[in-house]
Amino acid sequence: MIRHRYLYYRNSQLPKKNGGFRVLKVPHGLLKKHQGCVKRLVLDAVKPLPCVHGGVVGRSVVTNAKPHVGKNVVFKLDVQDFFPSVRATKVRSIFGTLGFGQDAIDALVALTTWDDQLPQGAATSVGLANLAMYKADVRLARLAEQQGFDYTRYIDDLTVSGSWRLLKFRKLIQRIIEEEGFVVNLKKLKTMTAGSRQEVTGLIVNEKLNLPKERRDVIRREVAQISSRHNRRAANQARVRGQLSWLSSVNPRQAVRLRIRAGV
Repeated sequence: MIRHRYLYYRNSQLPKKNGGFRVLKVPHGLLKKHQGCVKRLVLDAVKPLPCVHGGVVGRSVVTNAKPHVGKNVVFKLDVQDFFPSVRATKVRSIFGTLGFGQDAIDALVALTTWDDQLPQGAATSVGLANLAMYKADVRLARLAEQQGFDYTRYIDDLTVSGSWRLLKFRKLIQRIIEEEGFVVNLKKLKTMTAGSRQEVTGLIVNEKLNLPKERRDVIRREVAQISSRHNRRAANQARVRGQLSWLSSVNPRQAVRLRIRAGV
């Protein structure tokens, strides 16, 4: 199966927010099964750092955004080509650090990489990418603790927040990421100060955690539509319930009011 693993991947396209498509390598059959075992028995057994929120059970974009609520400065960075930048040599080093012998490492690297990189779409890729970022996370978390800042990471989305002093540390934060072998996407660098809109992993963090106004407006419109007699189809109700469930994790009071109004 490892020798012929190219037969166990399917290409899939995922639309990007800014246009274009991201090509995914989606495993199936035996490869998907074995990758699931590696994830469950090996990668999930490694205790994640407190700052890591992507791909961690019990953590989410909500837990990732909460530490940054009400800060004077929120500084966001994005790692360029995150999964492709984690090469097979790095994956080999990770499994070696976890204590596997050479034969096991050879098999595990073959199971979890494709074309000398982490395939986007494999169950093991997020866990391995998190471990590849371990040293950078430790350094950034230590810097944040020393300076009174907060640092979190959701996959390739890094956020540091704190007092106005943070403005002086932005270059150092970028340099730490680059020293650990990653490239900062300069187009996605963003400094958000108090008084302007501060958004972390799709959530507003200015004074309290909330969905962006435009997203809340969409939910309110859908609730208004489903409240009428002509739009109470099961599919519409299921969609609105899903939207309200997401809103409830961020703004429970508003979610309750809208749920009563929608009658779902």
